[in-house]
Amino acid sequence: MTNTQKDKIKTIESKDEVENINIYSNVTELELYSDAHPFRLSLRINNFDSETEYKKFIRNCESLIRKCGEYKLWKNYIIDILQVNSCMITNENINEVTIDVHHHVPSLFTLVCALVNKRIDCNEDFCTFDIANEAIELHFKNKIGYVTLIRTMHEKFHNGHLEIPINLVKGDFRWFVREYGKFLEDDELNTINSRLAASMSNVSWGRDNYVVAAEA
Repeated sequence: MTNTQKDKIKTIESKDEVENINIYSNVTELELYSDAHPFRLSLRINNFDSETEYKKFIRNCESLIRKCGEYKLWKNYIIDILQVNSCMITNENINEVTIDVHHHVPSLFTLVCALVNKRIDCNEDFCTFDIANEAIELHFKNKIGYVTLIRTMHEKFHNGHLEIPINLVKGDFRWFVREYGKFLEDDELNTINSRLAASMSNVSWGRDNYVVAAEA
């Protein structure tokens, strides 16, 4: 519920008012309403009242995606079934360390932003579940880029101390850039372009920095 929606609501306080309330639904529009109040509650929205609400919605979508069973199945398919279970930088494997699947191009946050921004630009209504479902479908269509990293390398990347050569990244991430780049803000595009430009010839580390990788 946005702040504008909250502002429109006059609290019904008396016991008699509560007992006399009848709630109805427009099942086509997925909207609740009542004769007792002019405000109608829709499942879907098409914009946000503030940047704070926008980012809160993005984070809620991210959380839903990460917690859903389908996302866990996707990760398990990569690591357990396909056996892509070694760090793509150190070559250490899951029998020795914890292996994470890292979203690279795009990050999960950027993916959700792109999906939401497209809906807004196209004036299409949406809810958290619409965005989460679309994001999961893109995972299953292999349209996002990812790498497997040991937990400490994953932390190192997010702390700004690791560049990942783009040739290590799996998934059709270039499709995402072509199809959704126009729905991203300049700072997000700059981040993507920086990640696309990283290669073994220009990152600040080499294989010799990782003894495990060199000896594997």
